[in-house]
Amino acid sequence: MPTVIEQRADLNAAPRDVFAFLTDPARRGEWDSSCERCTIEGDAPAKGVRLHITGRRAAPSWTGEYGRFDLNRGAALRLVEGVGMPFTSFIEGFQVEPRKGGCTLTLRVEYEVSGMVRMIEPLTVRSRMRRTTVKSLKNVEQHFA
Repeated sequence: MPTVIEQRADLNAAPRDVFAFLTDPARRGEWDSSCERCTIEGDAPAKGVRLHITGRRAAPSWTGEYGRFDLNRGAALRLVEGVGMPFTSFIEGFQVEPRKGGCTLTLRVEYEVSGMVRMIEPLTVRSRMRRTTVKSLKNVEQHFA
Protein backbone atom coordinates (compact mmCIF):
# COMPACT_ATOMS: atom_id res chain seq x y z
CA MET A 1 0.00 0.00 0.00
CA PRO A 2 1.56 3.31 -1.04
CA THR A 3 2.02 6.24 1.32
CA VAL A 4 0.49 9.46 0.00
CA ILE A 5 1.39 12.96 1.16
CA GLU A 6 -0.58 15.92 -0.16
CA GLN A 7 -0.38 19.62 0.60
CA ARG A 8 -2.66 22.32 -0.86
CA ALA A 9 -2.58 26.08 -1.18
CA ASP A 10 -4.70 28.74 -2.83
CA LEU A 11 -2.62 31.02 -5.02
CA ASN A 12 -3.50 34.37 -6.57
CA ALA A 13 -1.99 33.39 -9.89
CA ALA A 14 -3.20 32.03 -13.20
CA PRO A 15 -2.98 28.22 -13.51
CA ARG A 16 -0.77 28.55 -16.62
CA ASP A 17 1.75 30.69 -14.68
CA VAL A 18 1.91 28.20 -11.80
CA PHE A 19 2.22 25.28 -14.22
CA ALA A 20 5.01 27.02 -16.17
CA PHE A 21 6.92 27.81 -12.96
CA LEU A 22 6.68 24.24 -11.62
CA THR A 23 7.70 22.58 -14.89
CA ASP A 24 10.63 24.87 -15.72
CA PRO A 25 13.76 22.81 -14.92
CA ALA A 26 15.85 25.97 -14.53
CA ARG A 27 13.51 27.17 -11.75
CA ARG A 28 12.95 23.90 -9.90
CA GLY A 29 15.57 24.74 -7.28
CA GLU A 30 13.59 27.89 -6.42
CA TRP A 31 10.56 25.95 -5.19
CA ASP A 32 11.64 22.31 -4.61
CA SER A 33 13.25 22.37 -1.17
CA SER A 34 15.18 19.15 -1.87
CA CYS A 35 16.54 20.20 -5.29
CA GLU A 36 19.80 22.02 -5.84
CA ARG A 37 19.89 21.68 -9.63
CA CYS A 38 17.71 20.19 -12.35
CA THR A 39 18.55 19.35 -15.96
CA ILE A 40 16.33 18.04 -18.68
CA GLU A 41 16.84 15.47 -21.43
CA GLY A 42 15.42 17.17 -24.49
CA ASP A 43 14.14 20.60 -25.40
CA ALA A 44 11.07 21.01 -23.19
CA PRO A 45 9.12 19.17 -20.49
CA ALA A 46 6.52 16.76 -21.88
CA LYS A 47 5.19 13.28 -21.22
CA GLY A 48 8.07 10.79 -21.44
CA VAL A 49 10.79 13.43 -20.94
CA ARG A 50 13.33 12.83 -18.18
CA LEU A 51 14.66 15.21 -15.55
CA HIS A 52 17.88 14.76 -13.60
CA ILE A 53 17.50 16.23 -10.13
CA THR A 54 20.57 16.89 -7.99
CA GLY A 55 19.63 16.76 -4.33
CA ARG A 56 20.28 19.58 -1.90
CA ARG A 57 22.26 18.74 1.28
CA ALA A 58 21.27 15.22 2.40
CA ALA A 59 18.56 14.80 -0.26
CA PRO A 60 19.32 12.11 -2.84
CA SER A 61 19.84 12.79 -6.53
CA TRP A 62 17.47 11.04 -8.89
CA THR A 63 16.13 10.75 -12.41
CA GLY A 64 12.43 11.09 -13.02
CA GLU A 65 10.31 10.71 -16.10
CA TYR A 66 7.07 12.58 -16.76
CA GLY A 67 4.38 9.91 -16.73
CA ARG A 68 1.70 12.61 -16.73
CA PHE A 69 1.94 16.03 -18.32
CA ASP A 70 -1.39 17.84 -18.72
CA LEU A 71 -0.64 21.34 -19.97
CA ASN A 72 -1.62 24.00 -17.41
CA ARG A 73 -3.33 21.36 -15.20
CA GLY A 74 -0.70 19.12 -13.68
CA ALA A 75 2.24 16.81 -14.10
CA ALA A 76 3.87 13.87 -12.33
CA LEU A 77 7.41 12.51 -12.33
CA ARG A 78 8.01 8.85 -11.60
CA LEU A 79 11.30 7.59 -10.25
CA VAL A 80 13.44 5.93 -12.92
CA GLU A 81 16.74 5.86 -11.08
CA GLY A 82 18.00 7.20 -7.76
CA VAL A 83 21.10 6.72 -5.69
CA GLY A 84 20.35 6.17 -2.01
CA MET A 85 16.57 6.24 -2.44
CA PRO A 86 14.72 3.62 -0.37
CA PHE A 87 11.69 3.43 -2.67
CA THR A 88 10.27 0.55 -4.67
CA SER A 89 8.06 3.17 -6.33
CA PHE A 90 8.01 6.97 -6.12
CA ILE A 91 5.81 9.53 -7.89
CA GLU A 92 6.01 13.27 -7.29
CA GLY A 93 3.42 15.47 -8.90
CA PHE A 94 1.14 18.44 -8.74
CA GLN A 95 -2.35 19.47 -9.80
CA VAL A 96 -3.48 23.03 -10.59
CA GLU A 97 -7.21 23.71 -10.34
CA PRO A 98 -8.60 27.06 -11.50
CA ARG A 99 -10.66 29.08 -9.03
CA LYS A 100 -11.97 32.63 -8.98
CA GLY A 101 -9.01 34.98 -8.61
CA GLY A 102 -6.34 32.31 -9.12
CA CYS A 103 -5.91 28.60 -8.58
CA THR A 104 -5.54 25.85 -6.02
CA LEU A 105 -2.25 23.98 -6.13
CA THR A 106 -1.90 20.46 -4.75
CA LEU A 107 1.57 18.96 -4.34
CA ARG A 108 1.49 15.17 -4.04
CA VAL A 109 4.09 12.53 -3.25
CA GLU A 110 3.22 8.83 -3.46
CA TYR A 111 5.74 6.16 -2.62
CA GLU A 112 6.34 2.62 -1.38
CA VAL A 113 9.28 1.24 0.54
CA SER A 114 10.27 -2.34 1.19
CA GLY A 115 12.31 -4.45 3.56
CA MET A 116 13.57 -3.10 6.85
CA VAL A 117 12.84 0.49 5.84
CA ARG A 118 9.11 -0.33 5.99
CA MET A 119 9.31 -0.68 9.79
CA ILE A 120 10.85 2.74 10.36
CA GLU A 121 9.21 4.56 7.44
CA PRO A 122 6.62 6.51 9.51
CA LEU A 123 9.34 8.04 11.68
CA THR A 124 11.96 8.62 9.04
CA VAL A 125 10.93 8.74 5.39
CA ARG A 126 7.34 9.91 5.92
CA SER A 127 8.21 12.73 8.29
CA ARG A 128 10.99 13.92 6.00
CA MET A 129 8.77 13.78 2.90
CA ARG A 130 6.03 15.70 4.72
CA ARG A 131 8.47 18.45 5.83
CA THR A 132 9.94 18.70 2.33
CA THR A 133 6.49 18.95 0.72
CA VAL A 134 5.34 21.64 3.18
CA LYS A 135 8.51 23.68 2.61
CA SER A 136 8.23 23.34 -1.17
CA LEU A 137 4.62 24.53 -1.09
CA LYS A 138 5.64 27.53 1.05
CA ASN A 139 8.31 28.37 -1.53
CA VAL A 140 5.66 28.37 -4.29
CA GLU A 141 3.33 30.51 -2.16
CA GLN A 142 6.11 33.03 -1.53
CA HIS A 143 6.95 33.18 -5.24
CA PHE A 144 3.35 34.05 -6.15
CA ALA A 145 2.65 36.30 -3.13
